[in-house]
Amino acid sequence: MRRLLEPRPRAEREAFYEEVWSNRRWRAMFAIFFSRRVMGWLGRDPSFFRYVEGSVAERILARTRHALVELEPARNPYLHWILTGTHGAALPFALRAENFEPIRAHLDRLEWRAAPLERFLEELGPRSVDRYNLSDIFEYMSEENTAALLARLAQAGRPGARLAYWNMLAPRRRPEALAGVLAERRDLAEPLFREDKAFFYSDFVVEEVR
Repeated sequence: MRRLLEPRPRAEREAFYEEVWSNRRWRAMFAIFFSRRVMGWLGRDPSFFRYVEGSVAERILARTRHALVELEPARNPYLHWILTGTHGAALPFALRAENFEPIRAHLDRLEWRAAPLERFLEELGPRSVDRYNLSDIFEYMSEENTAALLARLAQAGRPGARLAYWNMLAPRRRPEALAGVLAERRDLAEPLFREDKAFFYSDFVVEEVR
């Protein structure tokens, strides 16, 4: 693991991965650890897999290879945390010293709400939101519920407002029925996804309110 986190050119990262990690034991470990049964034993609720199709392990393995070869592991705070329990020198943006004062100076802009998103959208009213960071909220919803919530998010968004969200195992995007109110922005999402240090997600989506 220490060698993995050493900085090196891409060609050397690929050679290191093929030499040390790309073997039967590595793939078998992935298949076992990221099986639905083991992940359930470790605390992931079985309902989280309700809308997941195909092999969980194969998807995560492909993204892990991307993170270890295409990206620079030495600069990945999430990888450092997973392997060592610390960020080391690869601090995420919010924890870097130069960002401390700007963040503290704007703390008054934060407002915490503990409520279902649908209820909060009702309180806000239409055309009131400029941007959404939705994490992987749709991962645990059916396609029908995803479409219904996307419609409400679009209604609450101002023209040009952007939605950003991730898919981990269940593919979710704006359905064609909402093309009139939400535009896909793959031109923004795909370059960002290729550089995304949160490598365990299978997709990153950006959509824009029309």
